[in-house]
This record gives sequence, structure tokens and C-alpha cells, in this order.
Amino acid sequence: MSSFSFDYCFLVEVTASNLKEDKLYLPVGATSSNALNKQCQEMILVNKEGNSWTVSLRFSESGGMYYIRSGWRIFCLDNRCDIGDLIVFNLVGDGKTSPLMCVCPKRKECSELLSKHLSRKSGHIASGSASSSLCFTGCTAV
Repeated sequence: MSSFSFDYCFLVEVTASNLKEDKLYLPVGATSSNALNKQCQEMILVNKEGNSWTVSLRFSESGGMYYIRSGWRIFCLDNRCDIGDLIVFNLVGDGKTSPLMCVCPKRKECSELLSKHLSRKSGHIASGSASSSLCFTGCTAV
């Protein structure tokens, strides 16, 4: 039986550039997750309702990180995400099948990650309080 990794949770900010380029770089820490391998060419994004979007996954040898090549923009559009919205994802997979990037449900770990991020950016995010809680409310369908 395959061993799935569920333990890599990270924060993503919707930006004008990642929407325009339809490209989202995953954090460097994702490279050590058992959910990913360099041969994998696709990933599945899953919102809290269980709806899914298949996206292209690539690994940048020069940058040493994974990135979503296409599909990010449509995920954001379908889920009504705005620039500045924050989403907490959990990376799930076994390194053999297509990994999942699931929107993190309202859990203590997600709240802590979001709070840590917001405390570092308190001056910048303070004016955008509606988008600062995206993990739970910002994108209406996520």
C-alpha cells in the first residue's frame, strides 16, 4: 500500500503576475515533500467543496522548485479569487500518482499559518482585511 504525505501546508497569495503568467511557483520546501517527484507532469487542485482542476506541473532545475505551468488562472477565476487573496493549501500524494493541492479546511494548523503570515505583513495587509482571511472566506467557492 502506498504511503501518502499529508503534512506539507503552505500559503499562496494570488498576484497579478501569477494570474497573468498563469504560473504559480510552489515554495522551495515542497521539493522535500513525498507527494512530488520530478517526473510528474500534472497536479490536481481541489477546493473545499471537492471540485477539482487538473494543472500542468513542472520542475525548474535552475530554480530548484516546482511550479504550476497552466491552470492556476482558471482555478482562481472559477473560485472568484481576487489579487491579494490568500489561500492555504495542503500538498497530498504518494510520489507515484498525480499529487493533490487541497485548499486547507478551517483547522488550527491553517489558522496558525495564516496568522503567522499576516503578523509579518501586518502593515501591508491591514487595509485589505476582507482578502486577508481567504483561507476561510475570501474566495467564495474555495
